[in-house]
Amino acid sequence: MSVSIESLRPELLGQVGPMCARAFDDYPFLAELFPGPSERRARVSAEFYRATVEDCLAHGVVHATVEDGQLTGVAAWLRPGGFPQSLGRQAVFLPTVWAGLRFFPRRARLALQALARLERYHPHTPPHWYLATIAVDPAHQGKGVGARLMRAGLALAEETRAPCFLETAKASNRDWYQGFGFDLQRTEPCFDGGPPQWFMWRPAPADEAPRDDSEVAQRTSGA
Repeated sequence: MSVSIESLRPELLGQVGPMCARAFDDYPFLAELFPGPSERRARVSAEFYRATVEDCLAHGVVHATVEDGQLTGVAAWLRPGGFPQSLGRQAVFLPTVWAGLRFFPRRARLALQALARLERYHPHTPPHWYLATIAVDPAHQGKGVGARLMRAGLALAEETRAPCFLETAKASNRDWYQGFGFDLQRTEPCFDGGPPQWFMWRPAPADEAPRDDSEVAQRTSGA
Protein backbone atom coordinates (compact mmCIF):
# COMPACT_ATOMS: atom_id res chain seq x y z
CA MET A 1 0.00 0.00 0.00
CA SER A 2 1.35 3.43 -0.96
CA VAL A 3 1.13 5.90 1.90
CA SER A 4 2.00 9.55 1.36
CA ILE A 5 3.53 11.42 4.31
CA GLU A 6 2.90 15.14 4.62
CA SER A 7 3.29 17.88 7.18
CA LEU A 8 0.16 18.28 9.27
CA ARG A 9 -1.91 21.11 7.83
CA PRO A 10 -3.48 23.55 10.32
CA GLU A 11 -6.98 22.83 9.03
CA LEU A 12 -6.60 19.19 10.12
CA LEU A 13 -5.73 20.01 13.73
CA GLY A 14 -9.36 19.64 14.81
CA GLN A 15 -9.29 15.98 13.72
CA VAL A 16 -6.20 15.13 15.79
CA GLY A 17 -7.86 14.71 19.20
CA PRO A 18 -10.75 12.46 18.10
CA MET A 19 -8.51 10.33 15.87
CA CYS A 20 -5.93 9.80 18.62
CA ALA A 21 -8.66 9.04 21.16
CA ARG A 22 -9.92 6.27 18.88
CA ALA A 23 -6.42 4.95 18.31
CA PHE A 24 -5.59 4.87 22.04
CA ASP A 25 -8.96 3.67 23.34
CA ASP A 26 -7.45 0.43 24.71
CA TYR A 27 -4.07 1.92 25.64
CA PRO A 28 -3.31 0.49 29.12
CA PHE A 29 -2.05 3.75 30.61
CA LEU A 30 -5.25 5.64 29.73
CA ALA A 31 -7.66 2.75 30.26
CA GLU A 32 -6.42 2.19 33.81
CA LEU A 33 -5.93 5.83 34.72
CA PHE A 34 -9.38 6.80 33.41
CA PRO A 35 -11.55 3.65 33.71
CA GLY A 36 -15.08 3.41 32.42
CA PRO A 37 -16.81 4.07 29.09
CA SER A 38 -14.61 4.88 26.11
CA GLU A 39 -16.63 7.98 25.30
CA ARG A 40 -15.96 9.47 28.71
CA ARG A 41 -12.23 8.71 28.58
CA ALA A 42 -12.04 10.18 25.08
CA ARG A 43 -13.17 13.58 26.40
CA VAL A 44 -9.86 13.76 28.28
CA SER A 45 -7.52 11.97 25.89
CA ALA A 46 -8.68 13.99 22.87
CA GLU A 47 -7.75 17.22 24.64
CA PHE A 48 -4.38 15.80 25.67
CA TYR A 49 -3.38 14.63 22.19
CA ARG A 50 -4.49 17.83 20.54
CA ALA A 51 -2.36 19.81 23.01
CA THR A 52 0.58 17.47 22.45
CA VAL A 53 0.43 17.93 18.70
CA GLU A 54 -0.01 21.69 19.01
CA ASP A 55 3.16 21.86 21.09
CA CYS A 56 5.04 19.77 18.56
CA LEU A 57 3.82 21.97 15.71
CA ALA A 58 5.46 24.91 17.46
CA HIS A 59 8.58 23.17 18.76
CA GLY A 60 9.11 20.16 16.55
CA VAL A 61 7.78 18.30 13.54
CA VAL A 62 4.39 16.68 12.92
CA HIS A 63 3.92 14.21 10.08
CA ALA A 64 0.50 13.06 8.93
CA THR A 65 -1.27 10.73 6.55
CA VAL A 66 -4.53 11.89 5.00
CA GLU A 67 -7.13 10.12 2.88
CA ASP A 68 -9.98 12.01 1.21
CA GLY A 69 -9.54 14.91 3.62
CA GLN A 70 -9.58 12.67 6.69
CA LEU A 71 -6.63 12.33 9.02
CA THR A 72 -5.60 8.67 9.18
CA GLY A 73 -2.33 8.90 11.10
CA VAL A 74 -0.05 11.33 12.89
CA ALA A 75 3.44 11.32 14.40
CA ALA A 76 4.47 14.28 16.55
CA TRP A 77 8.11 14.87 17.50
CA LEU A 78 9.81 17.48 19.65
CA ARG A 79 13.16 18.41 18.13
CA PRO A 80 16.36 18.36 20.22
CA GLY A 81 16.11 21.02 22.91
CA GLY A 82 12.30 20.92 22.87
CA PHE A 83 12.14 19.13 26.21
CA PRO A 84 11.52 20.00 29.02
CA GLN A 85 8.64 22.35 28.32
CA SER A 86 8.54 25.83 29.79
CA LEU A 87 5.64 26.87 32.04
CA GLY A 88 4.30 28.98 29.20
CA ARG A 89 4.24 26.00 26.87
CA GLN A 90 2.53 23.86 29.49
CA ALA A 91 -0.44 26.23 29.42
CA VAL A 92 -1.62 24.58 26.19
CA PHE A 93 -2.51 21.53 28.33
CA LEU A 94 -4.91 23.41 30.60
CA PRO A 95 -8.00 22.17 28.68
CA THR A 96 -6.77 18.63 29.43
CA VAL A 97 -6.58 19.45 33.13
CA TRP A 98 -10.11 20.89 33.15
CA ALA A 99 -11.47 17.85 31.28
CA GLY A 100 -9.76 15.47 33.70
CA LEU A 101 -11.13 17.26 36.73
CA ARG A 102 -14.61 17.34 35.23
CA PHE A 103 -14.90 13.72 34.13
CA PHE A 104 -12.51 11.95 36.54
CA PRO A 105 -12.18 14.11 39.67
CA ARG A 106 -11.23 11.15 41.86
CA ARG A 107 -8.30 10.29 39.59
CA ALA A 108 -6.67 13.73 39.78
CA ARG A 109 -3.99 12.66 42.27
CA LEU A 110 -2.95 9.71 40.12
CA ALA A 111 -2.97 11.83 36.95
CA LEU A 112 -0.62 14.37 38.56
CA GLN A 113 1.57 11.55 39.81
CA ALA A 114 1.76 10.13 36.29
CA LEU A 115 2.78 13.46 34.77
CA ALA A 116 5.48 13.93 37.41
CA ARG A 117 6.93 10.47 36.83
CA LEU A 118 6.86 10.83 33.06
CA GLU A 119 8.97 13.96 33.35
CA ARG A 120 11.27 12.41 35.97
CA TYR A 121 12.08 9.41 33.79
CA HIS A 122 12.52 11.47 30.62
CA PRO A 123 16.26 12.12 30.07
CA HIS A 124 17.17 15.80 29.78
CA THR A 125 20.55 15.16 28.16
CA PRO A 126 21.91 14.65 25.60
CA PRO A 127 19.67 16.63 23.23
CA HIS A 128 17.36 14.24 21.41
CA TRP A 129 14.28 13.87 19.28
CA TYR A 130 11.25 12.96 21.41
CA LEU A 131 8.40 10.99 19.87
CA ALA A 132 5.57 12.60 21.82
CA THR A 133 2.90 10.53 20.09
CA ILE A 134 2.31 8.34 17.07
CA ALA A 135 -1.22 7.20 16.28
CA VAL A 136 -3.06 5.54 13.41
CA ASP A 137 -6.83 5.49 13.10
CA PRO A 138 -8.08 1.97 13.90
CA ALA A 139 -9.63 1.65 10.44
CA HIS A 140 -6.18 2.10 8.88
CA GLN A 141 -4.03 0.05 11.25
CA GLY A 142 -2.15 -2.94 9.90
CA LYS A 143 -1.53 -1.26 6.55
CA GLY A 144 1.96 0.08 7.11
CA VAL A 145 0.87 3.62 7.97
CA GLY A 146 2.60 3.65 11.35
CA ALA A 147 5.85 2.31 9.89
CA ARG A 148 5.92 5.02 7.23
CA LEU A 149 5.26 7.70 9.83
CA MET A 150 8.01 6.33 12.08
CA ARG A 151 10.56 6.18 9.27
CA ALA A 152 9.85 9.80 8.32
CA GLY A 153 10.71 10.96 11.83
CA LEU A 154 13.75 8.72 12.16
CA ALA A 155 15.06 10.12 8.89
CA LEU A 156 15.26 13.54 10.58
CA ALA A 157 17.06 12.01 13.55
CA GLU A 158 19.55 10.37 11.20
CA GLU A 159 20.06 13.62 9.31
CA THR A 160 20.75 15.57 12.49
CA ARG A 161 22.82 12.74 13.98
CA ALA A 162 20.77 12.84 17.18
CA PRO A 163 19.36 10.12 19.45
CA CYS A 164 15.62 9.57 20.04
CA PHE A 165 13.47 8.88 23.09
CA LEU A 166 9.93 7.62 23.62
CA GLU A 167 7.80 5.85 26.19
CA THR A 168 4.95 3.37 25.85
CA ALA A 169 2.64 1.37 28.11
CA LYS A 170 1.72 -1.29 25.54
CA ALA A 171 3.88 -4.39 25.19
CA SER A 172 3.18 -4.81 21.47
CA ASN A 173 4.25 -1.21 20.89
CA ARG A 174 7.44 -1.83 22.87
CA ASP A 175 8.32 -4.75 20.60
CA TRP A 176 7.45 -2.71 17.50
CA TYR A 177 9.72 0.14 18.57
CA GLN A 178 12.57 -2.28 19.20
CA GLY A 179 12.33 -3.17 15.53
CA PHE A 180 13.23 0.44 14.75
CA GLY A 181 16.36 0.39 16.89
CA PHE A 182 14.98 1.55 20.25
CA ASP A 183 16.50 -0.03 23.35
CA LEU A 184 14.73 -0.45 26.66
CA GLN A 185 16.09 1.96 29.30
CA ARG A 186 13.80 1.28 32.24
CA THR A 187 10.40 -0.08 33.20
CA GLU A 188 8.30 1.75 35.78
CA PRO A 189 4.59 2.28 36.45
CA CYS A 190 3.70 5.93 36.03
CA PHE A 191 1.16 5.92 38.82
CA ASP A 192 0.48 3.73 41.84
CA GLY A 193 -1.17 0.52 40.70
CA GLY A 194 -0.75 1.45 37.05
CA PRO A 195 0.54 -0.71 34.19
CA PRO A 196 4.26 -0.90 33.39
CA GLN A 197 5.62 1.93 31.28
CA TRP A 198 8.62 1.26 29.05
CA PHE A 199 11.09 4.09 28.49
CA MET A 200 13.12 3.60 25.32
CA TRP A 201 16.16 5.19 23.71
CA ARG A 202 17.53 5.04 20.17
CA PRO A 203 21.21 5.98 20.05
CA ALA A 204 22.61 8.45 17.59
CA PRO A 205 24.38 6.90 14.60
CA ALA A 206 27.64 5.36 15.77
CA ASP A 207 30.86 7.34 15.56
CA GLU A 208 29.09 10.48 14.45
CA ALA A 209 29.03 13.71 16.40
CA PRO A 210 25.59 15.34 16.82
CA ARG A 211 25.02 17.93 14.12
CA ASP A 212 23.35 21.31 14.47
CA ASP A 213 19.74 20.82 13.36
CA SER A 214 19.01 24.48 12.66
CA GLU A 215 18.77 23.83 8.93
CA VAL A 216 16.35 20.96 9.45
CA ALA A 217 14.40 23.04 11.97
CA GLN A 218 13.95 25.78 9.38
CA ARG A 219 12.95 23.30 6.73
CA THR A 220 10.39 21.59 8.94
CA SER A 221 9.07 24.51 10.97
CA GLY A 222 5.27 24.56 11.01
CA ALA A 223 5.18 20.88 9.98
